[in-house]
Amino acid sequence: MRPTRVTGSVLAAALGLLLGACGDDTTADDDQVSASESTSPESSTPTSETAEPVEPIDFGTEPAVRPQYKNAALRAVDDDLITMVPSMLPDGWTATGGGYTADPQWWRMTFTAPTGDVVLDQLPGTADEVLADQHGLEAQDDVDLSDWGTGTWSAWEHEGAIVLTHDLKGSTVILQGADVDTVRALAESLLPAEDSVSQDG
Repeated sequence: MRPTRVTGSVLAAALGLLLGACGDDTTADDDQVSASESTSPESSTPTSETAEPVEPIDFGTEPAVRPQYKNAALRAVDDDLITMVPSMLPDGWTATGGGYTADPQWWRMTFTAPTGDVVLDQLPGTADEVLADQHGLEAQDDVDLSDWGTGTWSAWEHEGAIVLTHDLKGSTVILQGADVDTVRALAESLLPAEDSVSQDG
């Protein structure tokens, strides 16, 4: 797949569903975001219990996550990070925001799912490099997402959370959530921003 430069309008189209769910102010600076309240849609499938919250892997000082994150996504693309975004959210999910830092490069999105919080991180380097300093990772069976176009994802258990990783053209996508089904549901919906060129016509 040949890397493609993505314009702001193309990425905006790829983020359309999420921006509608979270709200987006394209004229506001990311540092000038007013607090807003939102209600999570009720899940169509009732859950008998909610998993205990788990702390995501600590990669350092994470980007500030804000409800209006479109500008952050555009900056990540401008910095040649092939930013992964969901094409649509699974039922019962809400996108709570996203953020980006340029040095070190780090794209983050956060979500709430029926099973609890879910985090998407994307950093430069391979999964082996990004996870090299992390302890307490226990290898699990790989997750094959070839039918969704992203191939095989590596899986680990980390302090009660499930971690999926996927190497993508010089970066690593890391998903964390309560269980395999939860993180897999997010992984199945992910689309590189560059691929939205073909979908945008």
